[in-house]
Amino acid sequence: MLLCLLFIVFWRDIEVYWSSQFSYNSWVMYATILLGYFLLLVMLGISRRRMKPGIDSFFFGERKLGSFWIFFTVTASWFGAAATIATIEASLKDGFRAAWLLGIPTVVTILLFIGFNKKIRQSRFISLPDFLDHYYGKTVRASASLLVFLYMATLAASQLVAWGSFIGPFLGQGYEWAIVIGAAIIIFYSFAGGYSAVVRTDALQLILLMTAILFLTLFQTGKPKILPGDVMMLTTPSYHLLMCLSFVLAWFISPIIWQRVASARSTRASYRGLWLSVVVFSILYFIVILIGIKLRSVSSSSSFAVIVRDWLPATGSLLVFIGIAAAIMSTSDSAINIAALTLVKDVFNIGEEKRIIFWARFFTLVSGILTLAIAFQFRSIIKTLGLASEIMAEGLFVPGMAALLWQKKSPKAGLLSLSFGGGFAMLVFVNSLTPILPLPAWPYSVPIGLSLSTIGFISGLWIDRSKKIS
Repeated sequence: MLLCLLFIVFWRDIEVYWSSQFSYNSWVMYATILLGYFLLLVMLGISRRRMKPGIDSFFFGERKLGSFWIFFTVTASWFGAAATIATIEASLKDGFRAAWLLGIPTVVTILLFIGFNKKIRQSRFISLPDFLDHYYGKTVRASASLLVFLYMATLAASQLVAWGSFIGPFLGQGYEWAIVIGAAIIIFYSFAGGYSAVVRTDALQLILLMTAILFLTLFQTGKPKILPGDVMMLTTPSYHLLMCLSFVLAWFISPIIWQRVASARSTRASYRGLWLSVVVFSILYFIVILIGIKLRSVSSSSSFAVIVRDWLPATGSLLVFIGIAAAIMSTSDSAINIAALTLVKDVFNIGEEKRIIFWARFFTLVSGILTLAIAFQFRSIIKTLGLASEIMAEGLFVPGMAALLWQKKSPKAGLLSLSFGGGFAMLVFVNSLTPILPLPAWPYSVPIGLSLSTIGFISGLWIDRSKKIS
């Protein structure tokens, strides 16, 4: 943090040095900074005593995180591409309506986690499929494992999409080569240190992002252009509300924050960390929207990447460049870590503790490669993020919440709910790649999939009760 503050204080002197070494738009300047940042992440990933064998060590940091570590990793996990790039670009056009992209859904979701904090802690969470197995059986566990794995890979891919569209122009690379570079960086440090490396780098990444946000806030661009329509929050209410519903349902059942809650050293520590996260996130997100509105005086038609590259001073563009890169990585590394956990624990059920670290690292590599493959297919951050949320919201929210609240075994209810809702979500996902069926696009498809999941659950309950009576 001190280094970041010194950067801001002496940025004009640094500006003179960089300007004398490189041309303003030189890709060498950005590549040098990115390489240095990569080496720092690798050092953070491996700077730890030898890991103990077992799931808790590689994927939960031995369940010893304090409230500040919970705050850092929860906040950084949500401050990814949608909370920065997509939000700033949306606020350039729509003003405060950009809050629907990530701000409102995230705050609602964290508040739900605060309310259910104790229940999640009591479940002694390891993985979502493992949790569902207790109530619905092995078949549901296997199906849920595949959905969770696909969700995590798609979520991480949405961040690589942002990496390609934002970082690519700075490095003088096309979209494909840019996402390959980003994937390689994320996989390497996640491979080295597991969940503990993710948490440590999350803290650094959040600090860098906050520093970039501070710079953009202080940067003089002229008087902000606030338009009358900026405060009209529901110009397209069906789209905004359905998008919010999809994100909230998916993120609340997503294993990423369940993992954070479970990794805290106590219920009190996770509770404090979540409250601190919701406060800081709300403040930062509001500032990000104001930055987007403020940047209208620079350019109202350019993308955020173009504004940073061509309109900011050289050192300012460097600072924002690395801050946004950090934000993107802070979400994608969490998703890849959970994807690897799903393969280790739920798909292949590797139980021998001495082999878990090896296989955890191997599946981190596998998850990263799949993430890269998905990112090659999509070019929209919000569309990719939306398709990822649809998988969880329609496939796993209903059976997951029923298990958490009701805590009764009903194998057919879980199976039919997951089959109906998850099956529909998969159809929408495949149809988005190769349109064949006349299916509604996300988020308009969410009510259909959620209704199918609910119908499946109720039907399964009736079948299970009928069998007990007979």
